[in-house]
Amino acid sequence: MSIASVTETVVIGNEVAPIVVDDVVETPEVSTEPLPEIPSEPLADLIRVLKADSCASLTARSTLGYELGLKDESELHLRLVSNTGSGFFSKEWIACSVIEQLITGAAELTSTSFKTLFPNKSVNTGGFVMAVVKALGLIQTNVLNSRWHEQVAEVTFEQVTIEAMVHAEEAEKTVSPKTTGKRKHKEG
Repeated sequence: MSIASVTETVVIGNEVAPIVVDDVVETPEVSTEPLPEIPSEPLADLIRVLKADSCASLTARSTLGYELGLKDESELHLRLVSNTGSGFFSKEWIACSVIEQLITGAAELTSTSFKTLFPNKSVNTGGFVMAVVKALGLIQTNVLNSRWHEQVAEVTFEQVTIEAMVHAEEAEKTVSPKTTGKRKHKEG
């Protein structure tokens, strides 16, 4: 039995441990290559929130809070932020382009279809994201089977976001200016 029979190592915590093959254990050499750089700012700090809103879950048993945001002034992202029900979910941002790839041309979407967007995360996340995408008008219930959903061809995340930004600007303009708090005195 030779050292060559130890072919792999595994990282457990911060330590490198050998994988035992043919009853031979050898401590591996630690690589001197630098680790890839991790951005100093988490993704959440790099995304500017454009819209924060809420919608009903697919079962209408709870209300879901979500945000649409912009990364690098060009890439739209979506994330769930709250749930009035008891279901757990992932609060990670996901690129809207990935969601659009999933729904483009689809006619038989279910919550299981959306679970692929968040592998190894709470199973609720896919269904909750589907509820948000439906509330935004990107998908609708399939007329042939109410358990399936299909893409609404004319609607994109970009259109939804632009519409939200226009509504936000209009709302700002319609807010009445603050008064100074001074009353006019009646002349008597």
